[in-house]
Amino acid sequence: MRRVLLTVYLISGVLAACAGVLVVGHGGYADPANYGLDYELAAITAVVVGGTPLSGGKVRVLGTAAGALFMQLIEATLIQHNVKSSYEQMIEAVIIVAAVYAARGRAAR
Repeated sequence: MRRVLLTVYLISGVLAACAGVLVVGHGGYADPANYGLDYELAAITAVVVGGTPLSGGKVRVLGTAAGALFMQLIEATLIQHNVKSSYEQMIEAVIIVAAVYAARGRAAR
């Protein structure tokens, strides 16, 4: 059990470091006050759209990856059509509500 926990923390740290390098490379500078803002909404949306219930339960990794790809497709489409960032966040919130409502319907069956 301890070996598994250590391995999970090690992999998490390495992936977080890789993500940090990619974010700095994308923006050209490191500003901890501004990077990562509103990433929580994107992460929660990907998880919920992927089919993982917010109340807990079985995690669907492939579903979460598919949800992340779907949300990136939505974001790219909205950017292509010059939709403002605030409207984009509202659309993501509507998608979260729809996914939670659909999950409630599945759980009731």
